[in-house]
Amino acid sequence: MIKLAGIARGFVTEKFVPGQGWSNNFDYKGMIDYMKNIDVATADVEELQKVYDSAEDVNYHTEASALDMVIDALKDGDMEEAQRMQDALVKKL
Repeated sequence: MIKLAGIARGFVTEKFVPGQGWSNNFDYKGMIDYMKNIDVATADVEELQKVYDSAEDVNYHTEASALDMVIDALKDGDMEEAQRMQDALVKKL
C-alpha cells in the first residue's frame, strides 16, 4: 500500500480514466470508486473492459477477476447475474 500512503501524504495523482495503465501517480482510489459505482443497467461493456485492463495493469488481480464476472454476465445479457456479481465486487472492495 505504499502508493496509497503517497496519496495520504498529498502527492498529486492523475484522475482515473478507464484503460489507464500504471504510472507513478496512478489514481488507485479513483479506480476503486469507479468500480464501486458501476450501474449494471447502463454499463458500457467496452468501458468496463478498459477498467478491467487498468486493474490488471496495477496488479489488482482479485478486483479485476470480480469485475470480469460482471462483464461476462453483461455480455451474456444476464442482468440479474451481473447485479449479483457487482454486489460481490463491491464487497471485495
